[in-house]
Amino acid sequence: MEYEKWRDDIFGQPVGSDPVMLDLLPETYSVAPDEHFAHVDRTLSDPQIHELFNSDQIGTGLQLIYSNSCSDICFCYIKAGDEARRVSGIAKLNDLYAKYFDRYCLSPVGSIGNDHLNGGIGYLCYMLWDLFVLYPGNASPAMVSAALGVMSNALQMKNDNCIVSAIHGLGHWATDVPRAPQVLRQWLRKPTTTNPTVISYAKEATTGCVL
Repeated sequence: MEYEKWRDDIFGQPVGSDPVMLDLLPETYSVAPDEHFAHVDRTLSDPQIHELFNSDQIGTGLQLIYSNSCSDICFCYIKAGDEARRVSGIAKLNDLYAKYFDRYCLSPVGSIGNDHLNGGIGYLCYMLWDLFVLYPGNASPAMVSAALGVMSNALQMKNDNCIVSAIHGLGHWATDVPRAPQVLRQWLRKPTTTNPTVISYAKEATTGCVL
């Protein structure tokens, strides 16, 4: 399936659509994991998406890609290619934060979980590491390391929504991956935000206590 047709199906859904209830094209459902993976990687660097679709459509499209309750696309991260391919794809999630979450998730963080202020993309930003298919139990050490690298990089951003997303993910991984709380404690020594709500959340997350 050509990338442009795949992209338009994923991101061209009507405004206000519920991504859980959407029916995609039959061709989209028949795409193999390796091809999905290639298209997803391309999506993360495709500037045309921001010109062709509005923020609501982009939020819906990203949920279709990354939420395993909306489609099977995200399973490419654990099924496609070999370990090296999966690691490179996980590392490319840095672009999801830098080119999507940082661009569209702009509401101030006044309380944790108030992600609806940024629409569907805000929900995905906060819940990414809950909705995403990857977790320590189904990832190799190299894949876990790549995911921790993405979360660590997000902690260094100036966008509180991106920081909270990373804290949320690291908190969920804290009991299974000793390095996760270490990353949080290191960040707390020199946080990249002065927002007391975010800093308090990070302290809680070091114990694995996250909303």
